[in-house]
Amino acid sequence: MRSSRDKITLVRAASLCLVAAALLSSGWQLFTKPDPDVEEGNKLLRAGKHAQALKHYQQAEKRLGRRHRLDYNRGLAHFGKGELKKAKDAFLAATGATDEKLRKRAFYNLANTLYRLAAPALDAARKAATAVKQAEAAIAALAGEDKKKQRCQAMAAAGKSYKDALQKQQAVVSAFKEALDEYRLVLLRDPSYFDAKWNLELSLRRVAGAKAASGTLAESAKRLAERFKKECKPPDDKDKQDKQNKDKQNKDKQNKDKQNKDKQNKDKQNKDKQSKDKQSKDRQNKDKQNKQKPSDARQKPLTKEDIAKRKAAKQLDRLE
Repeated sequence: MRSSRDKITLVRAASLCLVAAALLSSGWQLFTKPDPDVEEGNKLLRAGKHAQALKHYQQAEKRLGRRHRLDYNRGLAHFGKGELKKAKDAFLAATGATDEKLRKRAFYNLANTLYRLAAPALDAARKAATAVKQAEAAIAALAGEDKKKQRCQAMAAAGKSYKDALQKQQAVVSAFKEALDEYRLVLLRDPSYFDAKWNLELSLRRVAGAKAASGTLAESAKRLAERFKKECKPPDDKDKQDKQNKDKQNKDKQNKDKQNKDKQNKDKQNKDKQSKDKQSKDRQNKDKQNKQKPSDARQKPLTKEDIAKRKAAKQLDRLE
């Protein structure tokens, strides 16, 4: 619920075209030499005919080129039409003016535009907070063991509502922080600017409120998660645990089979090595024995009779 002072400030922000009219009527002119399109645009702006005023400002810009004061009045016309993003760009361009009075007004209206741009984020956060309350009421209405399944489903849905509400509150903080940063810039130039002080205070309240709401939502979401874990064990938890146990058993079996296979291979390799070493050793022993054993020729020298027999055998071989 907006306070009365909050409403007053928003009315001020919504009627920036009237501020422009007051500035123009008090002798603050856009150019030293009046331009027909600019003058007509200013008249239409005072009359609240923002779309028509924009056309004249655009025609003036074609002839005169970009002017900071023209950017400023275009920002007022866009703001009056509700084209806040275009108004933001126009006021931002006008902040580059060398005229300090125009520069201050440009920063102030830029901040007002950012404040208005933050309004949708605030509305979305309020809707999300309402959804959380409805979710909590639904859970409370499903008390009893016979409604456990429905209650668990409601808890799961509430978890999503909490997450959405938290995101919406964070968006509020970001949106209003942009506005309050611009109000600070205005007050750095003119600390006595009452409207900027009040709107800065409103922006700070929005940011602080959103941060406090985020903290409350986070605590409630944590309690809900703990309750859900305690009361509602999801149906697939047991299957998931069984699968994990089965996977572990399979993995242990595979490791064991691999170890056995590695052991068998190692034993076979050791056995082959032992057999090979034995054969090699036997061969070495045999070679050693053969080497140590003297040949028949050296053990028993040939006699004359043996030599005569061999010669006779050779002669018979020739005859044959």
